[in-house]
Amino acid sequence: MEQVFCIARTDLERVFSGPLPAGVAAEPPLETVLSLPHHFLARDVAEQNSAYKQIIPYQVFRCGERFFAFRRGGGVGEQRLSGCCSLGIGGHLNHADAGHGSMEKDDYEQGLLRERDEELICQGTIHSRFIGWINDDSDSVGRVHLGAVHLCRVQNEGQVRLRPGGEDLQGLGWLRAGDIRAREDQFEPWSRLALELATR
Repeated sequence: MEQVFCIARTDLERVFSGPLPAGVAAEPPLETVLSLPHHFLARDVAEQNSAYKQIIPYQVFRCGERFFAFRRGGGVGEQRLSGCCSLGIGGHLNHADAGHGSMEKDDYEQGLLRERDEELICQGTIHSRFIGWINDDSDSVGRVHLGAVHLCRVQNEGQVRLRPGGEDLQGLGWLRAGDIRAREDQFEPWSRLALELATR
């Protein structure tokens, strides 16, 4: 059974200086969160236990003023997001990603790249940086997940495409922020929040 990477909400609240903020936050640094005590819980347990947050690397790809967008089909792993448009490539980190039983920064980064490679074919150099956190406790998905947003910049749109045979995703192309906001009701909540971070 899959064991997913989690941190207790009470430990997170120590470094966020109180209850986890709704929406987005630029701080604390990623390294501060990764240094907290962490746990690997069975995924079906973690999905029902809001005392823990599953830390999800959430990668947003930008080329100039456009963002890579796609729609989640019925065959995606997280059924609660089926049918939603998205900007974020992300997924759970698990026990197999932790080289020595604990999630170090290098392990985290390797897990981030694994998730990217499972969904995308990427060519050339992609500059990626952590830009902040997403927290949305308003629904059943958000209550048990905390998004670590990474902005990935590419030089041309042809560098990134969906991997054939990967998760059930359908490409929407590269969209401007204004176009995304104009149809924001079609996008998953995390994408709307990630766009806020990525356009600051």
